Amino acid sequence: MIWVDRVVKKFIENKKKKQWVDDMKTPSGRIHVGALRGVIIHDLVYKVLKENAINVNFSYVFNDMDPMDSLPIYLDKSVYEKYMGKPLYKIPSPDPKFKNYAEYFASEFIEVFNKLNCRPLIIRSSELHQQGKMDQVIKKILDNVEKIREIYKKVTKNEKSKYWYPYNPVCEKCGNIGTTDVYRWDGKYVYYRCLTNKVTWAKGCGYEGKVEPVGENGKLVWKVDWPAHWATIGITIESSGKDHMSAGGSYDIASHIAKEVLDYDPPEAFGGYEWFTIGGRKMSSSKGVGSSAKEVSEILPPQILRFLFVRTPITTHIDFNPNKETLFQLFDEYDRCFTAYFDKLENKIPQGKQGEVTNDFARIIELSKIDNLPKKRLYFPRFRTIYN
Repeated sequence: MIWVDRVVKKFIENKKKKQWVDDMKTPSGRIHVGALRGVIIHDLVYKVLKENAINVNFSYVFNDMDPMDSLPIYLDKSVYEKYMGKPLYKIPSPDPKFKNYAEYFASEFIEVFNKLNCRPLIIRSSELHQQGKMDQVIKKILDNVEKIREIYKKVTKNEKSKYWYPYNPVCEKCGNIGTTDVYRWDGKYVYYRCLTNKVTWAKGCGYEGKVEPVGENGKLVWKVDWPAHWATIGITIESSGKDHMSAGGSYDIASHIAKEVLDYDPPEAFGGYEWFTIGGRKMSSSKGVGSSAKEVSEILPPQILRFLFVRTPITTHIDFNPNKETLFQLFDEYDRCFTAYFDKLENKIPQGKQGEVTNDFARIIELSKIDNLPKKRLYFPRFRTIYN
């Protein structure tokens, strides 16, 4: 039994009638290949739940209301520096074919994971706000800000000021969301200042005003925004990278807020998954560091790239170095698993431990498929033979 079947077995034992699997990403630049691990992990959980006749949805949220807080190295600084601090969906696209900056980079990523047979429902955070779907949860959070301050103190030992509020309005004068600071909430309006020195990557205009925290007037800060999305969408299963899942981390705080403020059971997280790196380098979408998902998808055939993620347990770090020998080994492993799949088709699975391993290899191929799998054995010449 491979890792995803073990994970889903626990979800089935919980006997929930309805499940909603989700993953999220801020489209702050070309989305790096490491983010594909989250998409495929959640896609696998979704597909195996469906195999087991569970009523399940699968979505992918783009947090496009987040501010531009770093300038990717491949963008023209003279053009984009003035947008630092503004919501990503309010920034012009590098390509006029797309309606905004966030949509441009999100669309590239969607195209890649669609090719890998991942087709979640796409949810844009800005649209949730525009449609008023976040209004009630935001109000509930602001009404319970003292409880949230206590959660921060209890979970992270971080004592927030009595003037701290987990909401950033869009400045009515300059349009920034990354430089605003709320200091009062009266039950209808938040009162805020657009600070000139709040962050190093953007400068506020000094404006002071008040605004209703509804629609697209602003957004919650990340660790509070996460459980707000859970409750708004109805998410029941969502994991994340190991950095978010550590004690006192984002998931820990978000879970407390979900339970103690929003009366919502936090999603099953099944442990944080390990990094995916290229040649040992950690990657960043917002800084343009590392290989993008699109670049790697152009190196490997889609079934091989999906296979790379499926075959590796989520607790194992993947460091992919696309040199000739690495590619030879990866294709050999794919062929070995496909041989096991054919053995399963022909009822040639041996008994005992060897049979368990063969079944696992066959299962990896079944879950790595992009198109329909063959119904009879095919001959696969070794990739290194063809190459040479």
